[in-house]
Order: sequence, then structure tokens, then C-alpha cells
Amino acid sequence: MRVPLEPVRGTRDVLPPESERYAALISRFSEVAELYGYRLVILPTVEHFELYEAKAGPGISRSMYVFQDKAGRTVCLRPEFTASAVRAFLKHLRASPRPVKLYYYGQVFRYDEPQFARYREFYQLGVEYIGEPRIYADIELFQLIRDFYRSVGLRGYSFRVNDISIVRGVLTKAGIPESAQDEVLHLIDKGEVERAVGVVRGYSDTEARLLERLIEIRAEDPEELLRELEGLGELYGIAREGVERLVTLHRAVLSLGLKAVADLRLVRGLAYYTGTIFEVSAPGLNVSIGGGGRYDGLAEIYGGIQVPATGFSLGLERTLLALEAQGSAQELVAPRPRLMLVSLVDDVAYVDRVASELRQAGVVTDTRYASKQKLSDLIGQASRLGYDYVAIVGPSEVGRGQVTVKNLRTGEQKSLSLGSVGTGVAEWRS
Repeated sequence: MRVPLEPVRGTRDVLPPESERYAALISRFSEVAELYGYRLVILPTVEHFELYEAKAGPGISRSMYVFQDKAGRTVCLRPEFTASAVRAFLKHLRASPRPVKLYYYGQVFRYDEPQFARYREFYQLGVEYIGEPRIYADIELFQLIRDFYRSVGLRGYSFRVNDISIVRGVLTKAGIPESAQDEVLHLIDKGEVERAVGVVRGYSDTEARLLERLIEIRAEDPEELLRELEGLGELYGIAREGVERLVTLHRAVLSLGLKAVADLRLVRGLAYYTGTIFEVSAPGLNVSIGGGGRYDGLAEIYGGIQVPATGFSLGLERTLLALEAQGSAQELVAPRPRLMLVSLVDDVAYVDRVASELRQAGVVTDTRYASKQKLSDLIGQASRLGYDYVAIVGPSEVGRGQVTVKNLRTGEQKSLSLGSVGTGVAEWRS
């Protein structure tokens, strides 16, 4: 039987060294998140469709992988993590002291048209900060992203910030129901501004004109932002709280030494946001590499209690693309000495002692058993695979309690005694 060897369209096989860089990004993110007090949550890949249908937004809902399981339940592959994290909070953690701080990583799935930096299966890294209504929680998200990017060496990134309650305030004033508001925001997010304004005009010419003026505002300086928003006099009465929150956030992010611009056209594609929203971009890429925001009403929508919350997710593949664009992706994985250990004897215990010493010293050790006639072939293979050393265990080495090690870079050869093999290779390398 012949089977297709190509992965399903929109998915990829991730091989070394790229797979090792994936693992390094996950490890660095986990370390930084834990230093901020977040704890790992592992969530199901398959969820009830209703969980995401309720408030994912038109763009996500239309791109979900939805199917019926063998019991006839309608389920989906998770298209993002926040809804799953809130469900898990309501199920297991609602009685826990607040705030509850969770982090996660893993694959998500969306049936979008594959293109550069857009796949149907991709990885996200993210956090959810549940139970803190004040802006300090939102500010911490920027600090965590800053420290993660610093740990992986990403430079030149910047933020776009907004407060979705400002735009929703205009739409509410126009008398637009929430489901239609979600569609308007989806159109703005996709760049179809004229269609979005046309929908609003069907309810109110006044608010349609206000929306047109509002989404043109883009400011690098918080004071300029405040002046422009105050200049829309009718807006200040509609969305005063959101305006003040956005200006405060913009000031705080800049005070952290980060690049940020307030952009009132930013709405993001998820319908559950209620306040602060943001996206991250990096030089050389024309797509965002991450984003997040506040979703104070999501737990209540799921039949639970009203719980304020905020969070973000970062695209792992896009973060890696940004690092590749600046030429530093290879620095994610610290180089280790690599050695092929070739045994010409069947003394498994002796070979194990040698290999254990090497591995404890941080030397990557690939053990092979072979006849003496195959030794030269294995040395050639080790060289082609990029190994730094070949270590040989034969009858004479076992008799002397030693190992013969050859440096494939220089051709130099040494005999090292058991007990000093690992340190001997490490010192030789230095």
C-alpha cells in the first residue's frame, strides 16, 4: 500500500535544527513565565465546539476544524488557548486564591489559506492572568514579553495598543447589537473598513462618521493620543473610561523602554476582548508575531462567575522567523560537543560507563557497536554527520581501562582513562 508522504496541506514536519529551536523557545518561555509566578496548564487538543462558538468571533469560528466524534458530539480542534484556559479555571480553580496565573504552550489549528508565516497547525506560547481587574495585570504582560524576547535575543520589536471598549462604545451608541458588532470588528480587522462603516451607517450616520474619524487615529505619544481623542468631543462621553485606560497603558508601556504606538484601527480577531488589546510586530515580517488583551466577561459567558482576566499568546513559528530575519536563530541552541562512541567489543557494561561519563559532562554521545572492519566507515559517517569526536573502545582499551578519542576537526588522538573521559573531552574542546 502506497501512502502519501507529504504532510496534510497547511501542516509541516519540523526537523533538526529547526525542531531544536522550537524546543529552546518553549524552554525559555517556560522559564520566564515561571519567574513571574505563572504555572503550567496542559489543556486538551479537542474541545466542545460550543466553547469556541460562543465568543471566538466570526474569523475564528469560520476557520475551525469541527467534526462529530463517534458518540455524535460536535467537537473541534482548539483554534486558540484562552477559551480552554477559562474553562479549566471554572472547572478546577474557581475557588483558588486570586489572581490565578497560568501559562501554556502547544499546537492550535485553523483552516486558513496557507501562506508565508500562516499554517493550519501552529504553536502558541501564552499566559492568562485571571482575577485582577487593575491595569497592573495588563502592564505585566508587556514586561513578561520583554523579558522573554530579551532571553532569546529578539530585537527591534514593537507594540500596537488599543482599548476595544472605545470602538464598541461607538457601535453600542449606534444601537448595533453585539453579534453585528462582532462582524463590524471582523471587517475592520480584515482591512475592509468601507464595508464596516457601511454596516454602521445602516444604524446611524453620526456614529458612522465618528467611527471613520476614530480609526484614523494613530499616535506614538500618549499626550498626542489624548488630545486627538478629546478632540472627538462626543467620543469622550461615550467611552471615557476606555480612553483614559488606553492613555495610561500607553504611558506605562513607554516607561518600560518599549516601542509602542496607539492605533485605534487595531481591533484583533477575537470577539471576547472587552478592554486593552495589543499586537507585537518585528522587523522584516508583515504579520504580527503575537498579541493579547483583556477579556473580563468570558467566564460569565460560559455560565460561570464574572471574573476579570487578561492574557496573550505569541506565535512560536513567527517568533522564530523574526529571529531568522535578524540572523540570530542559530544562537537559540547552545552548541554541545558531539561524539560517536564506537565499541569493537560486546562489553555493554564497560561501554555504558564510558557513555555515562561523557553524557554527564554534557557531551552528546551516540553509541554504535561494530566490527573492526567497519571502523573506518563509521569514522567517515561521524565526520559527515558533523560530530566533533570519535571515541573507540576495543579489547586493548578495555584491558587498560581507557578509551581512545580522536578529534575529527584537528586529527589529534588521545587515550583517556575511565574516570576522566568526560572532563578530558570537555577540556580538550576548550
